[in-house]
Amino acid sequence: VQSPISAGVDGTDSASGVHRPSFSSTSTPSSSVVHMLTPRAPGSLAVSHSQSSLASTPTTPASQWYGITLDGRTVQTPMGQKLAVPSEKLAYMIAAEWDTQGERLRPVNMPLMTLACTALDQVAYHPDVYREQSLRFLPTDATCFWADPTEDRVLHRRQEEAWKELHSFVEQRLNHPPAFALGANEAMLMSRKRGDIKPTAGLPHPPDLIKKATEWTHTLDAWHLASFASMCSQAKSFLVAWAMMQPESPLTDLQKAIAASRVEEEFQISNWGLVEGGHDYDRLNCSIQLYSAHLFVKTIAIDNDLS
Repeated sequence: VQSPISAGVDGTDSASGVHRPSFSSTSTPSSSVVHMLTPRAPGSLAVSHSQSSLASTPTTPASQWYGITLDGRTVQTPMGQKLAVPSEKLAYMIAAEWDTQGERLRPVNMPLMTLACTALDQVAYHPDVYREQSLRFLPTDATCFWADPTEDRVLHRRQEEAWKELHSFVEQRLNHPPAFALGANEAMLMSRKRGDIKPTAGLPHPPDLIKKATEWTHTLDAWHLASFASMCSQAKSFLVAWAMMQPESPLTDLQKAIAASRVEEEFQISNWGLVEGGHDYDRLNCSIQLYSAHLFVKTIAIDNDLS
């Protein structure tokens, strides 16, 4: 059945598809929102929690923006904003997502549209919520809980193959190795609260590593932060998501990133078999979400010359 939605992508201003909106036709966003919506490379800005750091921020984003139209009408976000992204390539891909829809919309088949709306409606206005949400995965990072080799040598070997290079890269870039636990007993002992000495649950990573990870999240624009939060949630790992955004990282190969996110699941499948409609769906969803988040920021980086 041919899709009833026309989301042409011929790139002309007057056609149904990708167009270039003007911010002058909408209410002027605050300087902090513009700051979050201005594309920049992760780690490129110094951390500042003061409003004075935004004093020189322009009142409109400097990037070239592209919107999407359906049958000549501009697509809006769930909060009623005009949908516009700072990448022509990304706009074409979002338009293509709309073009594949049938009589009923299936948001699950529109991961790029979802990320764009999240960045525009939520992350740009409440970045601290998404920073904190992402940082919560650090003390419970899935790559830091290893099987005891004396109890399960095969699983430990698979974890070592998937995570050892990642941990070495973290130590190289952040100057400290992340904490990790061997076996369930050690994990429980290391993760428990200890009054004023350790007031929060989770692994006791070096304070300087936590500080640098926190500072790094403050360098992310809304586009990268939305994608990063999605990666963390899917991989159950701050470190995997962080490495996916680092140049020359061992996880720039997305197949390795997916494998690092699914070590224990794939181990269980190899032992007990695959459950159709369950394990296969989880595999596919993991691949789609990680690939989409990576593609989302990659297109913005390419179109905005972010190094």
